[in-house]
Amino acid sequence: MKHSRSSYARSLIEASLDPLVTISADGKIMDVNRATEKVTGVPRKALIGSDFSNYFTEPQRARDGYQLAFSQGTVMDYPLAICHASGKITEVLYNASVYRDEEGNVAGLFAAARDITALKKAQRELESAIAQMQLIREMTDLLQSCQKTDEAYPIIKTALVALFPNTEGGVYIMEPQSRALTLVDQWGRTDLEKLFMPNDCWGMRRGRIHIAGDGRAINPICRHVKQTTAAYICIPLLAHSHGLGLIHIEYHLGGMDPEEIQRKFSIAETAADSARLALANLTLREELHALSIRDPLTGLFNRRFLEEAVDRELVRMHRADQTLAIAILDIDHFKRLNDTYGHDTGDEVLRQVAQLMSRFRRGNDIVCRYGGEEFVIVMTEIAVDAAVERLNSLRSAVESLSYKTETGTRTSVTASIGMSLYPEHGDNRLDLITRADQALYLAKNGGRNRVVVAD
Repeated sequence: MKHSRSSYARSLIEASLDPLVTISADGKIMDVNRATEKVTGVPRKALIGSDFSNYFTEPQRARDGYQLAFSQGTVMDYPLAICHASGKITEVLYNASVYRDEEGNVAGLFAAARDITALKKAQRELESAIAQMQLIREMTDLLQSCQKTDEAYPIIKTALVALFPNTEGGVYIMEPQSRALTLVDQWGRTDLEKLFMPNDCWGMRRGRIHIAGDGRAINPICRHVKQTTAAYICIPLLAHSHGLGLIHIEYHLGGMDPEEIQRKFSIAETAADSARLALANLTLREELHALSIRDPLTGLFNRRFLEEAVDRELVRMHRADQTLAIAILDIDHFKRLNDTYGHDTGDEVLRQVAQLMSRFRRGNDIVCRYGGEEFVIVMTEIAVDAAVERLNSLRSAVESLSYKTETGTRTSVTASIGMSLYPEHGDNRLDLITRADQALYLAKNGGRNRVVVAD
């Protein structure tokens, strides 16, 4: 009967999927089940008599655990990591209790381990996903606070580096005119292609993520990718099928299982979606702002921008104790030009005079179309004599321009200019423009095609 009970107990122990082990008071293994052999990669005969702590990544922690169990009679959910002979790590929770002999003396320790490797992995993945989503939220918040697209690029790059450590890559933006993709920020590598056309990228061609270099024989390598041993992913940034840019990430496959790679792709898509939306909003905001401060015919700043800019420059000139000149240029006999040659010729004259004034301006000067045939140029940090000399050069240049009319003949125009100076003629925008306008009136009445400075 005793033998039968012993055999029954042994069968129960061997049937357990959890590693079971008995340990002596001096830490030696007395017995194990097949699950212990499997998790350690060591046969039962070799395990028996060996030190229990030998099979863990932290031997001292294992010794502390069984000593604690011996001292207090039991331990519950004691975390350890078993190291298989092949190097594979199994994370476990140990429950251990002492057992006694027939005289009631402690004979040893019975310990049972529960494999929590999958649970811990899932927990780490969840924590990582939460941290990554938090990072994406922070990136999104920062992007929403950007006022210009230039401010967004380093934020996107920094977030991608944090989301995808040990990778290399770059952020590309599509130029509105050329439609070329231009590298605006990068990490890891310094030899990424600086400029290429959308057709050179399979992701941009197809309008969706393109993965290559990871063993997928069917996926071609993009022409913009230089020779590399890494796999890569190209994520196009699109808004209503309109290309905004591209995120390019290169990564090394070593140590990553397919599930981990897929998770990274999902995170990359989420980050790219946030970047795409932010860039689309910023681009639209910049376009609307440009429309609000630019004259559509000439491309110069408009009156609204001028008023804000002059107020700002006057504050700067006051602090620096510098002068500022405001000049109003009016094209002579412009109404007669329109009536004689038509509005198309008049528009062409306005455009060419605007281009001339843009070339004429210095770095900090402001040129705008004030309305009708009137233009304003604001010159900072300039003396009255130097300002008059420059304005006379501009007037002569306007006179030398030639325009082809709708009838095929050519004509030219002259310009009258009135100028005022800060602080001599006023200390605010309205006074200075009024004085410049009065000087312009004197130039017109004095015979036109001349520069007059306010009295």
